[in-house]
Amino acid sequence: MKGREFKDAMYDGLAKLMKALANPARLEIIEMLSQGEKSVEGVVASTNLTVANASQHLQVLKNNNIVKSRKEGHYVYYSLVNDELLVLYQHITNYAVSEIAELEKTLNRQREDNHASNSVSLDELETMIHKRNVLLMDVRPSAEFELDHITGAISVPIKELLCCLKDFSKEQEIVAYCRGPFCVLADEAVKFLTENGFNVRRLDVGYPEWKIWQRKSQKK
Repeated sequence: MKGREFKDAMYDGLAKLMKALANPARLEIIEMLSQGEKSVEGVVASTNLTVANASQHLQVLKNNNIVKSRKEGHYVYYSLVNDELLVLYQHITNYAVSEIAELEKTLNRQREDNHASNSVSLDELETMIHKRNVLLMDVRPSAEFELDHITGAISVPIKELLCCLKDFSKEQEIVAYCRGPFCVLADEAVKFLTENGFNVRRLDVGYPEWKIWQRKSQKK
């Protein structure tokens, strides 16, 4: 293979991968699957997609080795191929927010509107957990919590938050987290709890970012 032919083949392959990622619905699906394995129906329940559209997007991701699938009975379950894809996704989102001014403004406006600007970093969270002076609240759906969650967290799905208020102390600091920096569940939880007199902040990222951060910490 000549030099030009080799380069064309390699860049063409990279372009196909980037094209597969360059779709808002597929990026949201990646965020959903970063929480753990989901069926097509599970993806539909977490997005505004129809079953047909979700299946089509999942097939594009599978054809480009971004997700894998398995069949169980009448259901097909999808998951990310590996954590390296998750790392790539996180690098893309971090770069986009830091380098694209409009995205940064949109994210900051979302946090400000929900009283969630004073977010907690993963390093700060680790210190708080070590000192045992924080209630770590996972506000994702319980099924996602059961797949995996940040160590020490309790499951309080956003839809159940109202009925659980009596169980929390207004003297204790609460940190709420959800699927990631673009997930609004933690923002909604912070706004609701703040308006009810609780001392609460949101984690600036979510479970998937903690998962990768934890893996890197264990390698040190």
